[in-house]
Amino acid sequence: MKHLSTLAPRWCGLALVPALAFGTTAAHAGKANDTLVYASDNEVENVSPYHNNMREGVILANMAWDTLIYRDQKTGEYKPQLATAWKWESPTALLLTLRQGVTFHNGDKFSADDVVYTFNVVTAADAKIATRQNTDWIKNAEKVGEYQVRINLKTPFPAALEYLAGPTPIYPAAYFKKVGIEG
Repeated sequence: MKHLSTLAPRWCGLALVPALAFGTTAAHAGKANDTLVYASDNEVENVSPYHNNMREGVILANMAWDTLIYRDQKTGEYKPQLATAWKWESPTALLLTLRQGVTFHNGDKFSADDVVYTFNVVTAADAKIATRQNTDWIKNAEKVGEYQVRINLKTPFPAALEYLAGPTPIYPAAYFKKVGIEG
């Protein structure tokens, strides 16, 4: 016969399974106003992954902002998001064709100006960003057409697509010029 002290941890663990299964519920937006209420014990200063590296801020930013590319978690492939196509012109120049018909949350239309603004502002020497390592490989961004940009790299950077699929969202230029990060 086994001693009770060796059975207790197994029994307690088994008892928790139904309690957890029945005690948790999914988060749903409020039916009356289509609003999801989020609670945390940390106050988020802003939802810019360039200016905030707190876990809560990064999670909220991921829900609010899109990137040029995303990486499919099942296949590992890079796929279009705000950019529909990209090609390396050289080891330090990446040409991206942008998606047309995209509108930001505030109603501004997305264009090359937003990409150029975002990357040139966050890579500026006087930029007060918390995550400089996420963009310190970018020399600058330039507008090639209304829906085409070139990202110039300081040196060849094999992880460029990974960073463009991760912590480098694009912001609405006109809005950010008006309200800044505080807005």
